[in-house]
Parts: sequence; C-alpha cells; structure tokens
Amino acid sequence: MSDIDLLFLSKNDMDSLNLSLSEIIQTIDQGLIAHGQKKVIMPSKSHLVLDFPNKLFNILKGYVEPVDAAGVKIIGDFHDNYQYGFPSEFAMLNLYDPKTGRPIAIVDATLITWMRTGAVTALGAKYLACDKPRVLGHIGARGTSWYNVRMLDLLFDFEEIRVTSKRPESRERFAAALSAELDREIRVMESTKDTVRDADIIIDASRLLDHQVLVADSDVKPGAHLQAYGAVLSVEPSLPFTVDKFVVDDWNQCKISPYGQFADLVQKGELQDEHVYGEIGEIAAGLKPGRESPTERNLFWHKGFAVSDIMLGMLAVKKAAELGVGTTLRYFTQAQDM
Repeated sequence: MSDIDLLFLSKNDMDSLNLSLSEIIQTIDQGLIAHGQKKVIMPSKSHLVLDFPNKLFNILKGYVEPVDAAGVKIIGDFHDNYQYGFPSEFAMLNLYDPKTGRPIAIVDATLITWMRTGAVTALGAKYLACDKPRVLGHIGARGTSWYNVRMLDLLFDFEEIRVTSKRPESRERFAAALSAELDREIRVMESTKDTVRDADIIIDASRLLDHQVLVADSDVKPGAHLQAYGAVLSVEPSLPFTVDKFVVDDWNQCKISPYGQFADLVQKGELQDEHVYGEIGEIAAGLKPGRESPTERNLFWHKGFAVSDIMLGMLAVKKAAELGVGTTLRYFTQAQDM
C-alpha cells in the first residue's frame, strides 16, 4: 500500500476559490440532471437532534456517477448562533474515491451549503417560474439567502426585489449589502404580507421555531412560483394541494426525513405520492415539462440533498488543484519493511 494524502479546504480556502455564481449554478444543474437520470445513489438524510428545532445535526450522504465521487456531509443547524456571532450552520464534507473508499478531501461545507441551496432555488425558478418575472419577494436573511437573491437576479434581472426577516437589524443589513453589490435598490419590508403581495416569485427561507403562516394560499397569485424550505412549516398547509404543480427535490427523502416544511403533512399521511407532480431533476433532465401555463401556480419544496454538496465539493477540489489552494494532509504512511 502506498502513502495516502488528502486535501483539506478550510473556510478561508473556500473563500479564496472565488467560485462564480454562473459556474455554481451550472454545476448544480448537472447534479439535478444526474439525479433525474438516476445516475446517483442517495439514501435519505438522517438527523442527530439535540433540541428540535433549535439544535440539530443533519447527515447527508450519496454517490454521484458523473463526478465519480461519494461523500458524507455533517451540518449543524443551531438557531441561536447569532448570539455568539456565528452563522446558524457549520458544515464539513468528506469526499471519497468510490473504487477504493480512499478519502479524497475534507472540505468546509458551510459556504457550499449556502451556494448549492441558492443554486437549487434559482434553478427551481428557472424551470418553474413564469417568463420574465418582474417582482421577487424574499423572506429570510440567513446564509442561504445571500445566494438566493443574487442567483435569482442573475437569471431574471428583476424590476423589484423585496426582502424581509424577523429581526429588523438582519433585514436592514442584508438589504444594504445586496444593494451595494447589485447596484440597485433592495426594498426592505416590515411584513411578509407586503413582501409577497403580487410577487411573481416568492422565496420563503425563514427560520421559524414554531409553525406560523408567513405565506397564505391567497398570497400566491395565478402565475406565481413559490418555494418554501425552512425546517418548520411557515406557509399555509393547503398549498401543496391547491397549486397546479407541487415539485420536490427528492420525494423518497421527503417521505423518510421527519423534519422540514411539509414533513408533518407527510408523516400524517395527508401528503402522498399522488400530490407530487415530480422531482426537479426530472424536469431538469427533460423527462417532465416544467411550467406549462402562464397562469399556473406552482410550489417547489427542496430539503437539500447530498448530490448538490458532492457536485460543488468536487468542483472546489478541482479549482483548488488548479490554484494551489488548500493543505495536504498525510492520512496514511506505509510502514517500511524491517
């Protein structure tokens, strides 16, 4: 057996790679297509719950054929971390060679999580939103939100972007930073009702501890596209049944994982196979049509899956090799014969 080295990419390393929004979206799209074509192996994520929904770890695992890599991500979701000056999520991704099980890399995946969630959000809208959406209404100002708004605006160049969140200081800071980066006005709204009213695309990235209706069924106008992916139900429970299309990222995971936006409806047996139009990967792969009518109301629930983490992790490893970024760690040294 020869010596084995692996690559460690810290948060600073990940920041230095300067992955562009367009290449992130393209990479995640390739992962969605692979998922739709059944070129992945992906069990449901599992959970280590310390105090739901305040403190828990999610464990995501999978194999993606197009990049020939397996991976396991562990991500902590700790609601009160803002009190310590920390993001609510810390994540690490381990990547492996599927031929031998040899570890390839250990990658900080906090940024990867934000990036891939933003990209899936943008791609969901690409396939399901109306032509030339004018108004984006975005609820939430946490890590994934930074990529949601920027990636969506990259695709659609909105006439108006509205944002809100529970804490005034976070939504003001969020809007100010985005306004400076995008060189345009980001409207800060005090209520979710004002944020989503008549919006063409509604993104609910809220982080609630208890069920609260932030988006009512009546808020979703004909032709609107809604995404909701928080850990706790934050939209009207009737929506999966009243929209024209209800789309998910991975229905098997949605049925097994006990946490997430519509998980209670699934666990109670109210939300079943017959209510799901399809998975976003099937639409990305051209196996099912996306939006089919300008007046279609549709809803996309994405829980997040390991395929996207592995795709971006392997992109980061490739970029790091090109740029000479990261730290090489000696995993195994072959003992010399005596």
